[in-house]
Amino acid sequence: MEMKINLATRSYVDTVKLNGAIVAVAVFLVMVLLYQVSVVGSNAGEITRLSRETAEFAGKGTKEFSDREYQDLLKRIKFANDVIARKTFDWLALLNKLEGAVPDGIAFTTLEPNEKDRTLKIVGLAKNFSHIRTFVEGLENSKEFSEVYLVNQSEVKISETQRGLGFTITCKAAM
Repeated sequence: MEMKINLATRSYVDTVKLNGAIVAVAVFLVMVLLYQVSVVGSNAGEITRLSRETAEFAGKGTKEFSDREYQDLLKRIKFANDVIARKTFDWLALLNKLEGAVPDGIAFTTLEPNEKDRTLKIVGLAKNFSHIRTFVEGLENSKEFSEVYLVNQSEVKISETQRGLGFTITCKAAM
């Protein structure tokens, strides 16, 4: 007996798996389509909103200010700029550097910083002139201070039995 196989009588493709794959791809493509439609809708709404706001802004035009309002605005701007200018120099750091330059035997009574020209006026007391000289030399040798001047000195009675020297020094704070 001779065996003959007829290939046309039987289907060799698994249609259930093929149909499942087609359905999965179709569902994925529908999901991508829905996402893209939502993105396009969102962008269209944003374009509409921006167009409306642009038209409102263009329709407002410019507002006229009176001279008084303009001067008030300039005063507020000047005040803000002054505050910013005061904050640009760190006086606390400078005072910390000054503390390191002060020798024993010196006491400050007044520190007057001038923010405009960055000078510092130091008024104080010393036990003797050598303490003042050491302090002035320390300021002169420091890179934080320049133009150090001993403006005046005078003998001061500190208590019934103790005498000292009062002094005034001016210096410029380095930037």
